[in-house]
Amino acid sequence: MDQMVTDAGAEQARTAKSKDAGRKAGVPPDGVAPNETMLIGSRPPSRPGGRFRRVGLVVIALAAICAVWLSNRYLVPHTAEQFTVKPTDLTIELTGPGTLDATCTSLVSSRLQGVIATMRVDRNDRVNQGDVIAEIVTDDLKSELSASLASLDATRKAVDLAIADREHAEAALANARQNFARQKTLLEKTITSQESYDTAVATLRQAEADLNRSQAAIEQAKAQEASAAATAEVQRVKLDEGTIRAPFDGVVISRDHYVGDTITPGIEIVRLVDPASVILSARFDESSIYRLRLGQKAVIRFNGGGKDSSIKAAVLRIDKQVDTETREFSVDLRPETLPPNWALGQRAMTTIDVDNKKGVLAIPVGAIERRQGKPGAWIVDNGRAYWIAIMLGDRGGHFVEVVQGLEPGDVILSEPQDVYYGMKVAKGEVRR
Repeated sequence: MDQMVTDAGAEQARTAKSKDAGRKAGVPPDGVAPNETMLIGSRPPSRPGGRFRRVGLVVIALAAICAVWLSNRYLVPHTAEQFTVKPTDLTIELTGPGTLDATCTSLVSSRLQGVIATMRVDRNDRVNQGDVIAEIVTDDLKSELSASLASLDATRKAVDLAIADREHAEAALANARQNFARQKTLLEKTITSQESYDTAVATLRQAEADLNRSQAAIEQAKAQEASAAATAEVQRVKLDEGTIRAPFDGVVISRDHYVGDTITPGIEIVRLVDPASVILSARFDESSIYRLRLGQKAVIRFNGGGKDSSIKAAVLRIDKQVDTETREFSVDLRPETLPPNWALGQRAMTTIDVDNKKGVLAIPVGAIERRQGKPGAWIVDNGRAYWIAIMLGDRGGHFVEVVQGLEPGDVILSEPQDVYYGMKVAKGEVRR
């Protein structure tokens, strides 16, 4: 038994040695035809039947994927919100940008040159007509006014003195007239001399002249009094101008100077605005000017104000001039109220109700999808969606008029998203 095992091992060793020698000599191993060449280290060629089977599996897999994709795309219904087209009343609106402005504003300044002594107001303060805004140092004006008042007092006393002189002259004239009458009577009776009569005549003439002179002195004194009074009034006005007051009820929206600043006449100290005069100046294209008229209702929406930023308004004024560059014109709107926080120059959007059309076809603005600049909508026909071109008319709120392309009763997608031609649409919610 041991001898048989030993012989078998020797035989295996000789076989392995023979195969190794044949491999080194380039002899192909067992099972390989002599006409087939195989390089050392190369993979044996695959069989043609296995390759075709793998290609077939790939083709089948791709066909299955395409079938699933097509089935999901065209056979599986997709839920979408739908809208039924029908005649409706449409309020036509005109929308445009605008800014807050005011028709009653004042650049409050001083008519005097001087240094600001006090400031009584600041930005956002409300003031009433006549309230003090600022005061200027007016010590020199006070001194001049005091001198003018003293001169006025002196002229008044001069008038009193001239009046007293006139009364004295009147009394002297009365006495001279009596003496003249007496001397004349006595001369006619030859009781007095001609010399006494002549003296009475001279005294009478002197008294008359003194009366005329006193009357002229009174007029002169009164003229001087009037001049002194006018000078004093001028000084008083200048002194009053040193106190700057509000010209009307309003709100201080800007302040450019402070205590200690030197100002000159006409330099703005504060800017005052009457809130009742605040308007919105909106701009529209010139093609819509024929649709506007005074009193039309409007809504103002301030930027960033949210839903609570809407304010009712009315058309106050329509500008009669069009900008030659932008081809736009301005429309002033009077708001019924103002938001708690507002500022001149603040931007807003306004919508004006310009017309009301009865029984027109209208669809939601979100249902419109443009292709190459042309408007269209996705109509649902036999459960599938198809894009068709439409012609639009006027817009009113969230709806727009359809002039051509749709008929009453047509069902369209109100908010098309990721829609494609022929997509199967499920019977979802239909808006009417």
